[in-house]
Amino acid sequence: MGAIRARPLRPVIEGLNWACFTCLYQAITRTSKVRLFALPHNLSHTLAPSTDICAPRKSWQIQRTVVFALFLREIKTRFGGRWMGIFWVLLEPLAHVLLMMAMFGVMHRAAAPGIEYPVFLVTGLLPFFAFKGLALRLMDAVDSNRGLFGYRQVKPMDALLSRALLETALNAVVYLIALALLGWIGFQFLPARPLELMATGFLLLVLGAALGTAFAVATNELPQTRSFIRIAAFPLYMLSGVIFPVHAIPADYHVYLLWNPVLHLIELSRASFFSQYVLVQGINIEYPLAWCLLATMGALSLYRVRRLSLIAIR
Repeated sequence: MGAIRARPLRPVIEGLNWACFTCLYQAITRTSKVRLFALPHNLSHTLAPSTDICAPRKSWQIQRTVVFALFLREIKTRFGGRWMGIFWVLLEPLAHVLLMMAMFGVMHRAAAPGIEYPVFLVTGLLPFFAFKGLALRLMDAVDSNRGLFGYRQVKPMDALLSRALLETALNAVVYLIALALLGWIGFQFLPARPLELMATGFLLLVLGAALGTAFAVATNELPQTRSFIRIAAFPLYMLSGVIFPVHAIPADYHVYLLWNPVLHLIELSRASFFSQYVLVQGINIEYPLAWCLLATMGALSLYRVRRLSLIAIR
């Protein structure tokens, strides 16, 4: 029997194209005194809101419409227009988890007393992938949407927000699917302290989004430097306690590892998931929280200073 070809998502993609066009058209025309172009009567009636089309809207309403349109555009671009694109985006992190389990599961039958290695791996890999995805994918968000900045309603921050929302939603779905699979197999799948787990995950997402915004602005003039940032993500992967428990590393090296704020958040995430997980001395929430605040303020300040250079058409 021959291979089954994935059917294209033509109806879905056409719907996304129409929704993007509708949102952008409304955002542009509602803040303009005249129409940008003439539309047929039936199409104009479909797109026009119930009130006068020249009635101005508030800034947050315009931004909400633009972010939603860019969010739909990101979905279309990310999934590639085929059903297999959806499965690949969702299953790629799970495939990575299975590969790590096959490589290290024999050596690490238990990461800690009462903690099975598959659960240990899921609670470390998937939060780190969420952080890395935000930091690296937001770095390319401005270039991917640069052609839309010709419309004054579309700002670089809108592109960053839409991509951050999509990355957060995808990683949340993957995390829930992984927990459901763990529960189906028979492992622990419910966190011991869910509120602390959500707070730690929120800080990890904020740190990733702040670094991604800073990278997007800082590398705007020198896009070649993005390759070095992607390469630097691999040492961070190895030094964040994702695969190996921190207490398995000699204590002499802990003083150097604790400079990494991602390590603190990964360890705190595991401590929130497992009631019996013992934290290494020096792990705390204050240090990564300070990193989140400083990174966010630095990224927003850098964006404010260089926002005009981001919308320049090259």
